[in-house]
Amino acid sequence: KFLKPYYRQIVFASIALVVTAGVTLSMGQGMRLVIDQGLSDGSSDVLVQSIGLFAFLVVLLTAGTFARFYFVSWVGERVSADLRHAVFSHLLDLHPGFFEENQPTEIQSRITTDTTLLQTVIGSSISIALRNVLMFVGGLILLFVTNAKLSLLVVACVPFVVAPVILFGRRVRQLSRSSQDTLADV
Repeated sequence: KFLKPYYRQIVFASIALVVTAGVTLSMGQGMRLVIDQGLSDGSSDVLVQSIGLFAFLVVLLTAGTFARFYFVSWVGERVSADLRHAVFSHLLDLHPGFFEENQPTEIQSRITTDTTLLQTVIGSSISIALRNVLMFVGGLILLFVTNAKLSLLVVACVPFVVAPVILFGRRVRQLSRSSQDTLADV
C-alpha cells in the first residue's frame, strides 16, 4: 500500500540494481581480459581496448550505484513520511481509553523507533539484500563455469561460515529487543 505510489522509482532502482550487480560480477572478467589478452600477449592495442572496457565498466558501476542509492533512499524517505502520517492520523482517531491503557512514552518510542527502522529497511537494507542475492547467484554461476571442483569445495565450507552468523544474529536480535524496551521505559 505504501510502496504502490512509488512504482516508477522502484522500477528505476531495480534496473540500477540489476545493472550494478551484473557489472560488479563482470569486473573480474574485465580484469581477466586485461591480464590474459593485454599483458600476456604483449599487444598494446588489445591492452588499450581491455583497459578502455574496464574503465567503461567502472563508470557504468558508478552511475548505476548512484541511481540505485538515490532512488532507494528517496523511496525510503517517502514511505517513512507516509507511514508517520498514517500512524499519527490513526492515533488521532483512537478512543481516549487507548491512551489510559498504553503509556504515552511507549507509543512515542514505538512511533519514532519503528518508523526509523522501517525507513532503514526500505531505504537501504532491502536493496543491499537483493544486490547480495543477485551477486550470490551470479557468483555461484561464474564459479561453476570457471572451476567446478573449486566451486564444490567453496559450497562445502558455507555451513561453517553461516552457522556462527545465525547464532550471533539471534543474540543481537534479543539485545535489540531489550534495548527498545528499555528506551520505552526511559
